[in-house]
Amino acid sequence: MKQFLTIVLLFLCLCAAGSDAYAFAGNPLLPYADIIIDVGHGGVDSGAKVGKYQEKDMNLAISKKTYKLLQKKGYRVIINRTDDYALSQDNKWSFGGRHRKDLAQRAGIANTIKPKMMLSMHINWSGKSDRRGPLVFHQNQSDSILLANLLQTSLNRVYGTDELPILGKKYYVLKNTKCPSVIVEFGFISNKHDRKLLNSSHHQSKLAEAVSRAVDEYFAMVHKSPTSS
Repeated sequence: MKQFLTIVLLFLCLCAAGSDAYAFAGNPLLPYADIIIDVGHGGVDSGAKVGKYQEKDMNLAISKKTYKLLQKKGYRVIINRTDDYALSQDNKWSFGGRHRKDLAQRAGIANTIKPKMMLSMHINWSGKSDRRGPLVFHQNQSDSILLANLLQTSLNRVYGTDELPILGKKYYVLKNTKCPSVIVEFGFISNKHDRKLLNSSHHQSKLAEAVSRAVDEYFAMVHKSPTSS
């Protein structure tokens, strides 16, 4: 819980320092968020990797850029890790191995804070090296499906692809997180072209911009403005 409490305290301090786009959601001890950015993997869990390239590092770089962009737009955003850290280390409450504890901690943070959406940020891998481009996985509920379609369309424009979002039946985070949630796979680390792009700060910024555009569209359709309840 130490890392989770640190996130909460940091968020409270940031808000107290001058953000009027902040509100308590029932429990005054917890922050309220429009968006939680779930940074996939971390610490001992590298995620997918090829040579020196590790998914956890790419996830974090893209997530930080996305976090800053969304904050500038006026959204109340929480990011669940800002360093190379395994969330499973703080999970003392659920059963199972490290991987299960990591996933339960991610869903637990979202279900405690109750944001309007959660974006779970990842990089894909395939045994077929020619597979490339973004894929977005969604829950079996209308707001998640809408968000996934907007994100997929926005990311397709960056890559020049025409993929469709996919129902993520098997994913723990999607099945166990109550708010509208998606898993965003930004490209394939197993593809040489994608891997080079995903390691580029310029491309990471383009991906963050694509995500922020889709989030704007979603809020305009569902919530009317970033700070509306």
